Amino acid sequence: MKSPLIVVCTHHKTGSVWMANIFRALKRQEKLHLHAKAQAELPPNTDIFLQDHSKVDLKALQTRFAGRGVRAVHVIRDPRDVVISGCFYHVKTVEKWANNPKKEYGGKSYRQAISALGSDHEKLLFEMDHAGGKTIREMVGWDYTQKDISFEARYEELIVDRELKVFRPMMEFLGYEGERLETALKFVRELSLFGGAAGSDPADHIRSGEGRQWVNVFTPELKAAFNQRFPDALQRLGYEAGAEW
Repeated sequence: MKSPLIVVCTHHKTGSVWMANIFRALKRQEKLHLHAKAQAELPPNTDIFLQDHSKVDLKALQTRFAGRGVRAVHVIRDPRDVVISGCFYHVKTVEKWANNPKKEYGGKSYRQAISALGSDHEKLLFEMDHAGGKTIREMVGWDYTQKDISFEARYEELIVDRELKVFRPMMEFLGYEGERLETALKFVRELSLFGGAAGSDPADHIRSGEGRQWVNVFTPELKAAFNQRFPDALQRLGYEAGAEW
């Protein structure tokens, strides 16, 4: 029986490049078919489907791949760190989307618009109101009831998972076992920050891989601004138990 379709769902600044590097390595090792575009364009012979904005319909995939089954992993990150990581990445990114002039930014590109702001405080607010905010809404909007086919993982846990207490069950959930599992975990070690691999997320793609950056960055004013914009995001995603943090 053919292995299930593996769907890798991430969000902007939640380890997309890192996860892609791991699964692209597995694709090369096992000569698999990998798809990294829209679900509407998904070929029937796909083995690994990478979706870095989690724009997937898992139920539709279950129906389409009923003969094989579908197994997904979905990675989220603390929304506060999503804002920080995105903000300091977008002032220097060479990604095409962020360097195209847009009417909404007065003819400037996203990078130019955020870079032109006079302080980190202003830049972080801009990120909350634009790319970072969009990512937070996407994470909150994900269907977390699909536990039979979707393994939920947190970026903060994965980046320190030296003993593979999360990665091992994650890869087992995706259908890896025996020698295939050990090979997969070898790639995880080689391509992860905790394994010392600079290439797990290119140096020009991340500012810091550490969790809880917000503790040292969020002023009371930024905290209030965040809570006003996303009043229940931290609670719904399980990063805080109550409104006070």
